[in-house]
Amino acid sequence: MEQENKRLRYSDNYTNLPNRDWFELQCERVMAKYNKDFYVVLTHSANNEYFNLKFNKKDANFLLTSAYKRLKSNTEGPLLCAHIGPGRLAFIIRAQSVKELKTKLLTEIKQTLDEDYPLLDSKCHQSFLFGFAKYDDNVKNSSKVISNASTALKQANINTPFSGYSETFSKEFLEKYEISMLLDEALQNAEIDVAYQPKVTASGECIGLEALARWDSPILGTVHPTSFVAIAEEYKLISRLTDLVIQKVCSQISYWTQAGITSVPVAINISLIDFNQADFLPKLVKYLADYNVKPHQIELELTETSLDANPAHSLKLMRILQSWGFIISVDDFGVGYSNIARLADYPINKLKLDRSLIKQITKSSRQKSLVKAIHVMCEELDIKCVAEGVETLEQVTIMDKMGCKEYQGFYFAKAMSPTDFSKHVKKFGLTFNNKKQTVKESLN
Repeated sequence: MEQENKRLRYSDNYTNLPNRDWFELQCERVMAKYNKDFYVVLTHSANNEYFNLKFNKKDANFLLTSAYKRLKSNTEGPLLCAHIGPGRLAFIIRAQSVKELKTKLLTEIKQTLDEDYPLLDSKCHQSFLFGFAKYDDNVKNSSKVISNASTALKQANINTPFSGYSETFSKEFLEKYEISMLLDEALQNAEIDVAYQPKVTASGECIGLEALARWDSPILGTVHPTSFVAIAEEYKLISRLTDLVIQKVCSQISYWTQAGITSVPVAINISLIDFNQADFLPKLVKYLADYNVKPHQIELELTETSLDANPAHSLKLMRILQSWGFIISVDDFGVGYSNIARLADYPINKLKLDRSLIKQITKSSRQKSLVKAIHVMCEELDIKCVAEGVETLEQVTIMDKMGCKEYQGFYFAKAMSPTDFSKHVKKFGLTFNNKKQTVKESLN
């Protein structure tokens, strides 16, 4: 009976893996014996929130248990492993330095955990993130070290999968939390604005717009989109942000139509969480119906990560959206390890070449050849290439010779308010050619 009570106390009810109580107890014992060079590491999948929303508890637990077994089988790896929260594993590991921990030990563990998992008769790709904190003279309590590692994990992302805790880091975390509270209030009051950046032909004829969220906080001032969008994702505000942008875009399209301003498709960025929410499609349709907007007036910009998380779901939803008339584009192609194969696998209308690719075509012949090869493949697959982040005439000239038909960037126009866009159109029409006029001139 005593043995059974101990088992129940120290194991998770759903996975039967060692739980947080067990982990804290074992950590205290290890530290009492060795007392140096130990780190507590917390890990979860980058798609953890989506996975918990999309799959049932049994499937989620299968993934977690499989990851736990992989950790335990790593000969260079953890001394102790446990399941300490939803989708989250913890382990303690010995390392001589942070450099050894990140470049060797955690890198090897990540490679092991990131391998595909068999799930629902298909392979499920995962990318694990890690937050770590060290036992030292200032922090010897297991619970505190775990809390510090948890704080560090919140800052890990696909591009920076290993995140360590420090006092400076803790201060930054508190600042981000305060910003998230102000963002939550701004969303409640619909205080997020939408700016529109033209997408044009090589001659400057506007054939579309991209809706970009803007936040001018009365307390913080102007907050850069990369900052508050990342905070919205981290603090689970992203769906509310997307909903507000979609609503404002539909309202604006309706206003422009009634004002006699020629309508062009407006692109809206859709995050991984948005795209995989069960109510995403019904909400989207409702907003369009409320403002009498047609699907062909909306372009949905997805990231490659959105497609990777659940390929079967992505393919099905994209086919539905495209059949209804929505324009489907993949954003930031060329960032990280882009998958060329998906160009043939998914019903994509447009591919946006990331600004990092476009920036190099005037400096590197190899980069220029790479962009040209991607463009040729897109033409064969009837996918339109969009050159994103064009800043010079030379970039436009090179892309035009390749046959690129759509451009977006400061060379033609920066993002502008709906009012400024309307003023420009009334004076110059849908032409954004900086050799003939500037946005500043159009507002005079």
